[in-house]
Amino acid sequence: MATAAVAMKGRSEAREATARASRHLQVVRFGQTEGLDVANSDVVTFEQGLVGMEHLRQFTIVADQRLAPCAWLQSLEDPSLAFVVIAPTMIQPDYAAEIGGDDAYQLELEDPDDADIWSIVTIVGDPRLSTVNLLAPVIVNRKRGVGKQVILSDARYSLRHPLLSTGS
Repeated sequence: MATAAVAMKGRSEAREATARASRHLQVVRFGQTEGLDVANSDVVTFEQGLVGMEHLRQFTIVADQRLAPCAWLQSLEDPSLAFVVIAPTMIQPDYAAEIGGDDAYQLELEDPDDADIWSIVTIVGDPRLSTVNLLAPVIVNRKRGVGKQVILSDARYSLRHPLLSTGS
């Protein structure tokens, strides 16, 4: 019995160490190379990748005060690739992504409150022309570390919604 308890304790400690383990990346932000440590518990796996980037499956969301209210969707397999993302409700307060049964199943969503919804921002030279993809949000199940880019069938949303309102 004591041997089993020691073995179980050892496996439990190994799992906790793995969860705490991290990877170190060198990324470029605003023209400067920076180090980024990503805890394994912060890794989001996209089984199908992102649209147009199907070969990349591991990402993390990185908050960056210099970019607030946006964040980075950082590829862990290609540190040179990061998308600027924003919560779509920051752009359109009544935004609501209807996630169907297959998508919810693939995301392992048991509770809608477990989902974080992000929209990819396309930044161009003139910020007034930058856009947000509201039609294909990135959904992250933060409890399970699973993500998926979902293409909505809602005609209210566009692939190129203006980032800034016309009054800006």
